[in-house]
Amino acid sequence: MDKKRGLKISEQFYSIQGEGRTMGVPAVFVRLQACNILCKGEWICDTIEVWKKGKYTPVIDWIVEMNKYAHHLRNGAHLIFTGGEPLLQQESIVYVVKYFKRVFGFKPFIEIETNGTITPSNELIELVDLFNCSFKLENSGVKFGRRIIIETLKKINRQNSIFKIVVGSKKDYLEAKKIFDEVGIKKKNIYLMPPADDIKELEKMSEIVADICIKESVNFSSRLQIVLWNKTTGV
Repeated sequence: MDKKRGLKISEQFYSIQGEGRTMGVPAVFVRLQACNILCKGEWICDTIEVWKKGKYTPVIDWIVEMNKYAHHLRNGAHLIFTGGEPLLQQESIVYVVKYFKRVFGFKPFIEIETNGTITPSNELIELVDLFNCSFKLENSGVKFGRRIIIETLKKINRQNSIFKIVVGSKKDYLEAKKIFDEVGIKKKNIYLMPPADDIKELEKMSEIVADICIKESVNFSSRLQIVLWNKTTGV
């Protein structure tokens, strides 16, 4: 294997999953650099200042770093590739995961957090245990054709996946529902999450979003990292 191949990484840390179906599960986060869409509307990505920067990390150096977390991953912690948009580096993700398995002798439970605009390869799908897809709405300020790729969403929907969508109003939900219906996403796989980057905003918006979830019979996702640490990244 080519030890010079690797990932462009913005940050890496051990914490707990703060959102979606696996909220509360211990997890190693690998935040990858860059995104293929740049939200600039009412709601701007809360990790943008982190994923804009990064450092190229050869696989052998990444493996050395993962030595610190291998015990946790072997005992059930998840390995989460997030961003930015991690599927920009999907070939490298496949490569480093296979290298990890070769070195440590096991494959951890792997989650991918994606905006749903890049189609995952079949090789990546074989390695991923859960896709967390967060397609963007009109409030992102991004044109429809750049943020919604129906065939890609359909392929993700055929995998073990959830769709975790940031909504701040009933209008946002109705916009998202059109996509849910067209893609054929089941309600059990839909998670609505309030827009917030601090505890005060989360408290304000959670009741609004929870009310929508109750009426529409879909799942509510909080942001546990804000509840616990009042931070959106690095914890």
